[in-house]
Amino acid sequence: MEIKKILPLRLSSLNQANAFVSEMLQKYKCPKTDNMKAQLFVEEAIVYWAEKAQDNARFELSIQKRFRTITLALNYWGDPENPLTLPETSVDEEAEYNRIGQNILIGLSAVTYSYEKGCNNVSYTLKQKPLNPALTTAIALVSAIFTGLILQAVTPDLGKQIGSDILTPISSTFFGFLNAIVIPVLFFSAIGSIFNMDNLAQMKRIFRLLLTWSMAVILLASAVSLVMAQIFLLGGTGSTAQGGQNELWNQIGTMVFGIIPANIISPFLDGNTLQIIFLAIISGIVMLTLKGRFPSITRIITEANLIFSTILDAVCALMPGVVFISILNMMISGEGAALLGAFRLIALILGTYLFIDLAMLLSLAFYEKTSPLAYLKSTAPFLLIALSTASSSATFVSHTSTALNKQKIRDYVVHFSIPVGVLFNKQDAIPMLLLTSLFVGNIYGIAFSLPGMIPVVILCMILSVAVPPSPGMGAFLFTIVFNLLGIPLEGLALAVTIAIFMDYPATTGNVMTTNIGMVHTEHRLRASETKKP
Repeated sequence: MEIKKILPLRLSSLNQANAFVSEMLQKYKCPKTDNMKAQLFVEEAIVYWAEKAQDNARFELSIQKRFRTITLALNYWGDPENPLTLPETSVDEEAEYNRIGQNILIGLSAVTYSYEKGCNNVSYTLKQKPLNPALTTAIALVSAIFTGLILQAVTPDLGKQIGSDILTPISSTFFGFLNAIVIPVLFFSAIGSIFNMDNLAQMKRIFRLLLTWSMAVILLASAVSLVMAQIFLLGGTGSTAQGGQNELWNQIGTMVFGIIPANIISPFLDGNTLQIIFLAIISGIVMLTLKGRFPSITRIITEANLIFSTILDAVCALMPGVVFISILNMMISGEGAALLGAFRLIALILGTYLFIDLAMLLSLAFYEKTSPLAYLKSTAPFLLIALSTASSSATFVSHTSTALNKQKIRDYVVHFSIPVGVLFNKQDAIPMLLLTSLFVGNIYGIAFSLPGMIPVVILCMILSVAVPPSPGMGAFLFTIVFNLLGIPLEGLALAVTIAIFMDYPATTGNVMTTNIGMVHTEHRLRASETKKP
């Protein structure tokens, strides 16, 4: 069903347009953060077009719902005017940075622009509020454990027959289908994350602001994860002496030089994740450079990204049921002890998060002379929101207010860094992917060595940056790592269950990474200003 509204294209229509959007999205039970971003999207489009349009121009605002996907579209008839385009140069640097932040905020969801038959169209895709994944997974987990214990106590033979004849084929089919859509989802989402930027100038500014701090935390998270893996999960087989230093460097060299494929088709046939990411980055940069030159190709890429993202959402919506089936199968097959051992893994992951967070707090004490306790007290409002919701987007308002008013960070740094941080600062995904994968691999009797972990860690580093923030990405990420390590996909149920609950402290650490990065950036800006005569 599609609902339309035609309004005059002028600034006085902003309130009426926002009221219409807010009312309809509340009716469709969208999250408040999505409602806020949708209104921002509408405002930016109207303000941009109003400056270009004639006095009597009008625009059409429409909302369409299909299944659980909602599309918000604005149409304006006139000359081609893309409201998401940022000029390569700007006289007012501060105003330019403010607009960058707003456009990146818009780019967190699927936003497209097209011009056909004299009509400018921008559309924004969002979804209805899903059920809390932690709650549904917890229910599935507890139900599977109790059902498995009952079957083991009452009819153990029947339980094993149900597992082999019914549960195992169902879970194998599900994870096989999930594995099949991993490659296209990864390829199109990586292209889309680059193409959502406005131009190469904006891309350079993003990396200039965030690359140093983000890479430092990424390297720290990778190093701590490897140390934890060596001590608790790799054991004696993880010694570099076993394979020798030559083997280690040979693996690194093979991985680095092998990232460039011999042809375009082979990475998709072979399932080579690193080569696919390389092709996606190159394609995204080329499309960004030629933005607007080939609208048909842009539309194909955008629609393909939306199609596969929708398929992934539908698959992940079934995850609680699959968790129930897989955990029940694990219980009745006599492998329930592995599930109980997951508490050791959870403690290990939490310890890794704690070490990374302490290192970031110490950087504040060393460079900014700020007490860690004083910092945590000032940032408690948005950190508690992140911890309780596992949503970076939910912290936008509180995070922005704290950074501007309490931490006295200049506004264009705040408006730029917070939304971009949601895209780039997901370093806590590295220990989650690495440690959980090794733990599940050990359950299946797979031995790992430290040299063999180097390409896995680098893959986890790339995935932590390349994959967009989206619910249900746990299964998507683990599928890639499991394939690289040769771990049976049936272990995804346990991995995803742990990842869903660990998403809460991980999101808190990721938000803290963004905030401390802003504090350091503000410090460097002030230091450079004091040096100027």
